[in-house]
Amino acid sequence: MADGFEQKAQISREHSETKRDKQYPLRMNTEEREKLDAAALLHGMKLSRYLVEAGLAMGRGSGLAEQRQSIDELMRIRVLLGRSASNINQIARHANATDEFPDDAAAAVRYAKDLMIRIDALVRGML
Repeated sequence: MADGFEQKAQISREHSETKRDKQYPLRMNTEEREKLDAAALLHGMKLSRYLVEAGLAMGRGSGLAEQRQSIDELMRIRVLLGRSASNINQIARHANATDEFPDDAAAAVRYAKDLMIRIDALVRGML
């Protein structure tokens, strides 16, 4: 059953410049293993990645739940930034075609800058 949880998680660890060749044997009882498998699956990770991420997060003084919230927020901001970029492109296209610079152009650029500041703050908080 434990292997079934691990096989269902499809997210692999991010690429690392250094080879991950260190193994560490763990001892746990069946109940602990089942709880860890469930937690890893909940986060969309294999058990080994979950254990590494949880340990590193604790070392930074944050938990996986906080990290997941930050990642979710970054994904929402990414969508907003994409929409903002599209709006800025439309403004630029209009300005190039008509030699008119719309009044809302400065606000659109300011909004994009504000989103980038939010991204920077979230990333700094995750490190």
